[in-house]
Amino acid sequence: MKKALTLMFTLTLMCTFIFPNASFASPEKSRHSSLVALGDSIIFGYNLGENNDTPSKYAFPYLIGATIHKNVENLGIPGWTSDDLLQALQTPKFQTALKKAKVVTLNIGSNDILSLASKYGLLNPENAQKPIQLTPEQQAGFDQATQKFAKNLPTILKKIKHHAPSAKIVLYNLYNPIPSASVYLHPISESILGSLNTIIDQNASKFHLKVADAHAAFDEKQYTLVRLAQNDVHPTIEGQEVLAKLGEQILHKKPKLIAN
Repeated sequence: MKKALTLMFTLTLMCTFIFPNASFASPEKSRHSSLVALGDSIIFGYNLGENNDTPSKYAFPYLIGATIHKNVENLGIPGWTSDDLLQALQTPKFQTALKKAKVVTLNIGSNDILSLASKYGLLNPENAQKPIQLTPEQQAGFDQATQKFAKNLPTILKKIKHHAPSAKIVLYNLYNPIPSASVYLHPISESILGSLNTIIDQNASKFHLKVADAHAAFDEKQYTLVRLAQNDVHPTIEGQEVLAKLGEQILHKKPKLIAN
């Protein structure tokens, strides 16, 4: 029963992760922002507030900000892909926010892939109980989306570094919201999201960044850290706390001294 409910919850409501229906306000503004959060509905704290008009106070950027005593400007927009963020980084609003940043958190990429999964019908409940075989067209679509993300992410990081050259960047990888109880869909989502996480790791190395490993932290803990019980695949409050701790651990790490 637990397995069946999990499958229905996860598959039926994955679309809320990709195309949230609730309205939301413009990104909040702060004249003295020190932590700027960039990304999608995860950093927005989707479905954790009274409504989704503004970012939730339980969203992990605010938890980090409280710990490190920084004001927070949460620029997360539900449903955004890396394309959307890249375009936004060309606007004065985002560039001005970054110029004030001492810390930047970045969590983007899930929607690049999950939107295609929804389009192809892979998230339909009837597909949960049978093996999934991608068609050549579907595989080509995922390959193209992965290549696009591979192109966008380094450009996004370059723009962040350009507008916030002294800021510490916390780069998150992507957790898999599908529990392993979904024996057919979990491996597919793991493989597809894994491709994006590899790209994130490669760029972290290129830009000398540490990765906040959300994927490992959420693995086999989706029942606690993801809102499956509420028919939702976004993080629970506890899930947001875990994301915050990952970021705090990176910010508190001291750089290694290199011997002459």
